[in-house]
Formats: sequence, structure tokens, C-alpha cells
Amino acid sequence: MRIKRFEASDTYSAMAMVKEELGEDAVILSTRNLPGKGGATGGGARIEVVAAMEYDPEITLPPAPPLNKEARPPKAEGYGYHSVRHPLPPAAISQTAAKPALPPPDFESRLTAELSTRLLSADKATKIHFEANDLRLRFANFLRRQYCAKEELESRAGQARTSAEAARQSNRPDPKQVAQWRDKIIEQLPISPLAIDLNKTPTVVALIGPTGVGKTTTAAKIAAWYSIHEGLRVALLSMDCYRIGATDQLRTYARIMRLPCEIALRKKDLQTALRRHQDKDLIIIDTAGKSPYDPNHIRELGEWFSLTTGIEPFLVLSATCKKEDLQQIIATYAPLGIKGLILSKLDETRAYATLCQMLAGAALPISCLCTGQRVPEDFLLASREFLQTLFGQGWQAAAGELASEAKDRWAQ
Repeated sequence: MRIKRFEASDTYSAMAMVKEELGEDAVILSTRNLPGKGGATGGGARIEVVAAMEYDPEITLPPAPPLNKEARPPKAEGYGYHSVRHPLPPAAISQTAAKPALPPPDFESRLTAELSTRLLSADKATKIHFEANDLRLRFANFLRRQYCAKEELESRAGQARTSAEAARQSNRPDPKQVAQWRDKIIEQLPISPLAIDLNKTPTVVALIGPTGVGKTTTAAKIAAWYSIHEGLRVALLSMDCYRIGATDQLRTYARIMRLPCEIALRKKDLQTALRRHQDKDLIIIDTAGKSPYDPNHIRELGEWFSLTTGIEPFLVLSATCKKEDLQQIIATYAPLGIKGLILSKLDETRAYATLCQMLAGAALPISCLCTGQRVPEDFLLASREFLQTLFGQGWQAAAGELASEAKDRWAQ
């Protein structure tokens, strides 16, 4: 391939130069505008064109000088020949007539060089042509293999999906057997609703659990349930000095329900507050929530509870927790002597199988159920009938049952 740069004052002139130099088959590779050269004479903007042709133009060899068969000497003056300035002697004339005119001495070497150049150019062009064809064939074969591999993968994936679906259909258990297995698990759930012993006053309930499970809202629900629905004397205490606004939230609930509320930031404050409310039927303690993987938090709670006898810890579990987290939470808080479980956020999930299995294997009684954020409507004491509806028929059936019960309960 021959590439050459042309520079002209305008595009028309540059294209004319390209056509004249490289011919009609030239290919334009690039064009760009060049700034003026300036100087004393000045100069406007120019355009640069880079063109190429696939093969070099054929080289035209200079014609060889003709070979004269016989050389005639110039005629001498007076003998009918034209006069010459330096006539040859007779011996030279005879030798010249005997020898023909020869080409220049370097003509043969020039011809050989030109022929070799043209042969090399042709061979190179043929090689480039074969390499280009080979590259095209290799690229086409590559695309063909890629397309065939993609089709084969899709076919295998379809076969695998079909096989998996068939295996799943064949391994799917009978719905009746699943229902019987679920009912057996629900029957094994220990149920122990939160009960207040009026002969032993006051009953002190401490809500424990990791952060974010809804302990403060649950404390307000329990207080509203027993103060409004049961007519008991209730007091609220807060040990949550870590979370911003936790004490204000509990105080707001207490002010709305007209219940006493105190903050215990030290162990001595907790003992003082408990002695001050000995006339109450129920004292609810809202503890701070921390990571279940923090052993220092459990040890601190154990030290606080050991100073005062009669505190009953209730572990609050979120229904949205994963199986591994539920196991870790129960194992972490077990040294505190858990009295019962309070299930919160039952309305924020629709998958209850894992929760049901964990509760059956935990061997801890279920005491309270929280089904929303409303205080005190979204709260009820644990019952096997409701858990059978929730775990067996799903949330929609349980929500309808709650609506009818809440209407009858608060209408009284």
C-alpha cells in the first residue's frame, strides 16, 4: 500500500493532486485543516489530505534507444553529403558502419532493478491478499463457534431447567402431609401468656433483646393493655441511655396514658425507682438494645438484675430475623434466665416456617404477640389458636381475625 500526504489551499485542489498522483482508485485516509504559516508574506489556512492506494502504480521503464542496423557517416562537403564541422576519417567511418549503436552501459542494471522491484511488490501484494483472506476465514470460524457455543449453552440450560422442574415436581411433598407436619409443630409450641400475680406486688417485667426489635413500643403496648384493658396500676422505667430519643419516646407514651415514668441511668437509680413504685401492680423496664454478639452487654444486664430480686426478663424477638440470628440471640440472652418470648413485627413478614421451627426447638414459652406499630391495638397475649391461623393460613387470615377481635375487645 502506498500512502502519501498532499497539502493545498483548498479541498478541490488537494483532491486534484491526489487524483493526478495516485489515480482514480485512491482512498482518502484523513483530512485536516492547517493554520496559516504567517511570516512577512503571510498565508491563509491550508488543508492536508492523506491518501493511499492499494498497490503502487506501474513503473514505466524508459524506452531503450533504437538499435541502428547500419550507421551512415555524414556526407562530406562537395560530395553530395551535408557538411559537418568535424568529419571522421575513412577508417573511423568504416568501423562505425560496421558496429551497431548500443544502449547505455547501465541500462541492463536499471532494467533488472525495476523488474525485481515490481516482482517483489506483486509478491507482497499477493501475500497480503492471502493473509487477509485467512484472517477473514479465522474470524468467521470464531463467530460461528461462539454462536454455536451460545446455542449449545442455551440448550443445555433449558434441559437443566426442565430436569430441575421435573425433579422438583417429583420431590414435592403432598400438601396434606405438609399441613399435618405443620400442625404437629404448632402443637409443640409452648404457650404461656404474660400473667400478673396480684398477690405478689409488684410484678417487674424487663424487656431485653437486640437493637431494633421494638422493645420501647412493646413496653408501651403492654402498659396500655394492662392499664386500660385490665385496669391495673402500671409504671414505666427506662434503662436505655444509649439511643438518642429513647427516653423521650417512652415518656411521651407515659404522658398520653397518664402513667408514671422514670429514667434509671445507674444501678442505684434502678433500685430507688423500684422501691418508689412498690404500690404498683406492674412495673415495665425498657432496657437498651445492643448487638447479640457483645458479651459485655449481657454481663452488664446480669449485674443490674442481680441487685434486685423478682425481675422477670422477657426476650423480644423480631419475626423478620434470619434463622442463624434467632439462634444466636436466644443463646446469648439465655444466661439471664428468660421468662418468656415476645414476638414483634409479625406483620412485616410472610414467611413463618423458619420462625415456627425455631420456636418449637427453643423450649421457651411464647407470652405476647405484636402485630403492628399501633399502641395499644396491635398487641395481644399469646394464644395457640391465633398462631395456628398465622402459621397455617398466613397473614391475611390472621389480620382478619385480629380485626374482629380488636373491634369486640375495645368496644367493651
